[in-house]
Amino acid sequence: MPALAEDERVPRKASKPSIKNEFAAFKTNRIVEVASHLFYERGYSSCTLDHVAERLGVTKPFLYSYFKNKEAILAAICEVGISESLSVLERTLAGEHADHRALLAEVVRQVGRIVIDRQEYVVVYQREMKHLSAKDHERILRLRHSFDHQIAELIREGVEAGEFREDTDSFVAVWIGGLISWIPTWYSPQGQKSAADVIDQLVDAAMRLAGAE
Repeated sequence: MPALAEDERVPRKASKPSIKNEFAAFKTNRIVEVASHLFYERGYSSCTLDHVAERLGVTKPFLYSYFKNKEAILAAICEVGISESLSVLERTLAGEHADHRALLAEVVRQVGRIVIDRQEYVVVYQREMKHLSAKDHERILRLRHSFDHQIAELIREGVEAGEFREDTDSFVAVWIGGLISWIPTWYSPQGQKSAADVIDQLVDAAMRLAGAE
């Protein structure tokens, strides 16, 4: 009986940090979500931590327990779109596909969906990245470069396999990344085109750029 009780205590002890971490992550994500909406609505410079705290129904010291300042919240917001895009890119690349054309189309489709779903975050990044510290800006830029590099590698492999036009330069990965990241400038949930229509057009444009018509 004592041995059984000891075994039962192990998962309970192990679960406590996990639950605590999950709760902290939930609160952190909630702060980022609300701040992103406010920065999108009001602009970063016009929005204060008091505004964020008021919208959340918490005190400003509560925010400081998760972020050292407003700029740190901005950095977290700016990182959301690119980190999630990079994550879905790497998952898609690791999967099985018929060929490089199908793989590129699926990558663009999946990442385009992330940008549409995270539209406010992407707009805040594009509009407010000038307020990031040099360190945060460089860190986020490295993530973007990693994204472009992996797309470029996919295109290079597709050219070698004879699936993309022979003269296609892998630098078009930067143009494809630009097409995806600028979706918020010409797509609106209230617009005439649906998200599915926009993504279909995005895939078609990316395939043409890659020489895979």
